[in-house]
Amino acid sequence: VRVIYDHVGSWSIASSFFKHLREEGVEAYPFLKVTFPQLANRLNWRNHRKVVVIDGEVGYIGGMNIADRYVTGEKGYKAWRDTHLRIVGDAVKGLQFSFAIDWNFMKRMLLDQPCTSTLAPNAETVGMQIVISGPTQPLNAMSMVLLRAISQAQKCIYIQTPYFLPEESMKSALQAAALSGVDVRIMIPLYPDSKILKYSSLSYVKECLAADIKVLLYTERMLHAKCVIIDDEFVTTGSTNFDFRSLEHNFECNALIYSKSFCTKMKAIFLADSEQSCEEMTLEEWVKRPLSQRALESSSRLLGPVL
Repeated sequence: VRVIYDHVGSWSIASSFFKHLREEGVEAYPFLKVTFPQLANRLNWRNHRKVVVIDGEVGYIGGMNIADRYVTGEKGYKAWRDTHLRIVGDAVKGLQFSFAIDWNFMKRMLLDQPCTSTLAPNAETVGMQIVISGPTQPLNAMSMVLLRAISQAQKCIYIQTPYFLPEESMKSALQAAALSGVDVRIMIPLYPDSKILKYSSLSYVKECLAADIKVLLYTERMLHAKCVIIDDEFVTTGSTNFDFRSLEHNFECNALIYSKSFCTKMKAIFLADSEQSCEEMTLEEWVKRPLSQRALESSSRLLGPVL
């Protein structure tokens, strides 16, 4: 059993916990361990990937971390709402490759364990790519994927993300799509796990509404899903948020799925979330909110690129 954990993201966990895992035979090590002499150049590089590979046959990818909040909730709220995929077949090789890259990046030897995953006779087959991105790449792969998919949309763009702090190019692409008649909907949580990220995300709502983008506030619990649905044929889900950190600083991993049937399923889930757990905002309502609220959002937005 091998475990890679993000060191900064796991600061709240006692080092004795990981020491105990290693004593029990689990090879658990931090990705880019931050020590004070290296603080300046490593703190911003976070491994945000959520990948599990079992026996080289079954893979899991999505937004879920290994944490109690997905079962019991936290701070008086229900368990988090997230999206995660179970994968078998050739795409598992991509997940195993992602793990191997990170393991080797930490300069640890990875024994040869070929992927042997096969499909069950009645399994649904879909076209799928596994995409990894990170700050060591000359161009961010997920940023390029999202920009191209958004620019080619003809019917609809549905987005679920816990944090909405888009780069200028991404925001402009979404606005252009909506103004050209594409049905663009963005779902974000009203109660995220960070107040400053909440206010930073809300600072973009007015610009979206002004461009005929529908903004849905998920009110039931913390929404942690990262999912983009384009038209009737393309879905991507994984670890990538719609924010500066994911698209510029983090190491991320996403699945790109090309399937009408899978797209239909994911759209049905999105629409069910919209009807059962969301409030849709209007521009008229939004601009009437207290000045103090809008000022807080604007000031929080200044920190967006470093959050």
